[in-house]
Amino acid sequence: MKHRFPSLYSRGNCMSPQQVIKAGVKTIMTQNIVGNPEFQRLLKHVMEEKIPFCHLLGVKLLSFDPGRPQLGFDMHEQLLGNFSQGMLHGGVIASVLDSVAGFAILLKMAQQSPKDDVMSQLKEFSNMSTIDLRIDYLQPGRGATFTASAEVTRLGKRVANVLMDLRNEQGERIATGAAAFMLHGRA
Repeated sequence: MKHRFPSLYSRGNCMSPQQVIKAGVKTIMTQNIVGNPEFQRLLKHVMEEKIPFCHLLGVKLLSFDPGRPQLGFDMHEQLLGNFSQGMLHGGVIASVLDSVAGFAILLKMAQQSPKDDVMSQLKEFSNMSTIDLRIDYLQPGRGATFTASAEVTRLGKRVANVLMDLRNEQGERIATGAAAFMLHGRA
């Protein structure tokens, strides 16, 4: 008799229909957790509401692409460094690039080493910290809206390296960055 799930039935590994369904759901969950709407909703809530500084900056998640995720934010007067010129504060630029780097690492870990459930995957966020951050300010931070993106260049067991980029709504590159993050408790 041919079964729909031959690997689950082979070599005497008989499972009840409920176990087959549960195993199938678990596999689907771990294979595509980055695209899971619940994962995205919770991650969006954490980044936009639960991290106080990201909330203060008005950061919004724009793209969940593990290869090049994006954050966005709008200019408002609390973010000004040079109020007479209407330019972003350098610390805002550094903070947003640091945030997009952490976001990129979390998505890359979810893609490469998915956990069994959404909450376990989100806990990875608390297991990383910035150990090095370099920002190159290329031009004054002028604009109405800004987009930060990042690319993980190396994801090791203990350290991850990331390149970041910040642009305004005209596509002008405002700053670039490079960061290293310590990954605590990663196997």
